[in-house]
Amino acid sequence: MENKQHVQLPNNMTVHEELTPKDLLIYVTIKKYMNKETLSCYPSIATIVEKTGISKPTVLKAINKLQDLAYLKISKQGRSNLYTFSKYKNFEPFSYEFLERSDVSTEEKSLIVSEQQYMFKDQEGFGKITYTDLELSKKINMSYSSIVKHHKSLEKKGYLTTIKTSAKDSITGLPINEKIFHLNELGQSIIWTLQKHEDDIQELKEKTDTTSKDVDLLLKEIKRLNDRLDEVENKQNYEIIL
Repeated sequence: MENKQHVQLPNNMTVHEELTPKDLLIYVTIKKYMNKETLSCYPSIATIVEKTGISKPTVLKAINKLQDLAYLKISKQGRSNLYTFSKYKNFEPFSYEFLERSDVSTEEKSLIVSEQQYMFKDQEGFGKITYTDLELSKKINMSYSSIVKHHKSLEKKGYLTTIKTSAKDSITGLPINEKIFHLNELGQSIIWTLQKHEDDIQELKEKTDTTSKDVDLLLKEIKRLNDRLDEVENKQNYEIIL
């Protein structure tokens, strides 16, 4: 059976632009410990630092920023922080497998966590981005040079394919190349597992709605026949009395 364990990152492009990719990686790392009933958890700062590979000062700064932007609420449970997460409707899923990969660096994971919401996922297993690296720099709050560096690293590892096109950005004149992320190979097949689950639920709902309508029609027809039968019986009784 496929492992469906994953962490959900709210899909909010406007708010994300105020956060760095490392802020988002810290968020999903903390949330990995969340109790699904209470929507809260209390991993130590040392654990978050260890699991993300991000320095303690950066982790502390990110946690405060996440609270300021209402991604989570911090309260005290003994000497530990208790993190309670906000609810949302739309999200990007990140599998435990992806978050625990040792062959993808902290910076590369941060980049993917930030970029995934901008990917077209119309072909199972792949995510496509058509923004230039300069455009992405403004959207995900990471320097242009860092994005170029990490994209090249992911290409060398076989997790990203860049397809050159003849199109150019009308403002910068930079070429608009398609970036194809091999998401299944990164452990992100959870995206399509959840999509199939949603499609199955929708299909079942539609079938249920159709069945309910059929039942309603059947009940109305039964009532009509019963009413007709009552009329016939009443008429026969009347004729017998006469």
